[in-house]
Amino acid sequence: MRSIRSRNARLRQAARDAVGRTGYMLDGAGAMLLLCDRAGMVLDATGDARVRARGEENHLHPGGRWDHGAIGTNAIGTALHLGKPVSIAGVEHFCEEIQRWSCAAAPVRDPITGRILGAVDISAPSDETLRQGAALSVSLAMQIEEALRRLGLQEHRILVDRLLSRRGRSGEEMLLLDRYGNRIWTSENFSRAEERLGLGQRVLEDLAGQADHDNDGDPRALVGLMRAALPDAEVDLISERGEPLGVILSFVAARPRAVAQTDLAAISATGPALAAICAEAAELVRAGVSLLIEGPAGSGKETLARALHGAGPLAQLPLEVVDCSLLDADGLRGGPGGTTGAVGDILARLAETGGTLVLDEPAETPAAVQALLAQALAHLRRAAGAPVQFISLSSVALAERLAAGALRADLHFRLSGAILRLPALAERRGDLGQLTRRFSTVYSDRRKGSALRFTPGAMLRLQTHDWPGNLRELRNLIEALSATSFSRLIDVKDLPQALAQGQRPGREDTLRDRERAEILNAVAECGGKMTEVARRLGISRSTLYLKLEQYGVPRGRRG
Repeated sequence: MRSIRSRNARLRQAARDAVGRTGYMLDGAGAMLLLCDRAGMVLDATGDARVRARGEENHLHPGGRWDHGAIGTNAIGTALHLGKPVSIAGVEHFCEEIQRWSCAAAPVRDPITGRILGAVDISAPSDETLRQGAALSVSLAMQIEEALRRLGLQEHRILVDRLLSRRGRSGEEMLLLDRYGNRIWTSENFSRAEERLGLGQRVLEDLAGQADHDNDGDPRALVGLMRAALPDAEVDLISERGEPLGVILSFVAARPRAVAQTDLAAISATGPALAAICAEAAELVRAGVSLLIEGPAGSGKETLARALHGAGPLAQLPLEVVDCSLLDADGLRGGPGGTTGAVGDILARLAETGGTLVLDEPAETPAAVQALLAQALAHLRRAAGAPVQFISLSSVALAERLAAGALRADLHFRLSGAILRLPALAERRGDLGQLTRRFSTVYSDRRKGSALRFTPGAMLRLQTHDWPGNLRELRNLIEALSATSFSRLIDVKDLPQALAQGQRPGREDTLRDRERAEILNAVAECGGKMTEVARRLGISRSTLYLKLEQYGVPRGRRG
């Protein structure tokens, strides 16, 4: 009986409140309530104690089985057999011994699958008046189904939370399934992974159907089938307090090492400053030194971190990204000696498998949990059974936060074994041409079109823009232009207004600024032809070239 109740724990949990309330209402009312599983086995009985004692004489008690096929016509078995509410009174029962009972039963269905999970029955001696028994049984079944629906939503939220706690692994595509094998969430490119492996939604549905046929929503059978059928996939069972809730299926897109190195090489190729930074960073990562990458927002810190991981010695191990601004004490606890927490789970996995831990904006770690984070990182370094690379990303100087008392010293020095600074895009004006070509090629490849080209005037607008959003702003601009340009040739008029207008007059508060803006406007309007620019400005070409050099403006073409 214990095993049967365990298999039906979810049904009993959903029915607990409704059964408890109704049992209290029926006490002394000459009737009892029975909750049964899908086979007609009585799981729980409540209600009038006198009636329950009498019912035990006819097996109307926990452990009694009321299968329609074995016992014949009875409310419980017939309701389960027909899949609809049934009332059976007195002599309508097949067995003579139970003809002294009047019963009304209604099936309970899983609100997600529609499958019958069991039945709820109201029974009373036939010489008692069973008022509204049929309506009560139907009402109870509906209450239990609503509780099952709420329980399912709660389970889905738990599954999504557990999934989000493990996001950030490099190249990983994931599928989240509930206990029945229904899809709850898929990563953006999971369908491509399915195609690459020759799978399809039908294959996974068939596996889910096989697993759930006789397992009442227990995903452990599904895990076994998937691991056997999908040897290239990682299949994880998700449980909460020992109760299996669902499955995470993941494929790691094994990116060839040469491609990862090319990614780092592509960053290096954008300019001499980045080439030097990438070379130094790669050496530090190979040596396992904790790395702090500082730079303004949008300067490419996370892109560089991922490229370093992909080109480094831990490329085949997981990469995990943690947003430090969202940390709390509960989330940090986890692994040996702690309760389960989202970030704690990440640290526990890295301690087991090794890999790269990227801490995003450690300066934003709440003061109350900085000590706990420092302890967790120290524990990870000591307890890890495989190498772990630490990379921190900060848009502010951590040393300044330390000096201001906003950051703990032990946390600062754990993160900053070596410090590299990425320059703002405004400091890399000489790299804009290469960066523009790189982003244009990326987005043209995605859309299977040709790369963008820029007129000299348009390039000058890009060269002189402040780029407060840094690389992110430039990338967004190129992506938008790639999506909207038919000619693939970008002129000044094709640029957003803020770029097309150049510097705003309100910011040109010196004669030097105004002269520089006037020269830039003339260069743009003349298409970079220096002879025409000099003629329009009323100066010689040699004077124009001197001023261009003085103001740091690249020359257009001669003529």
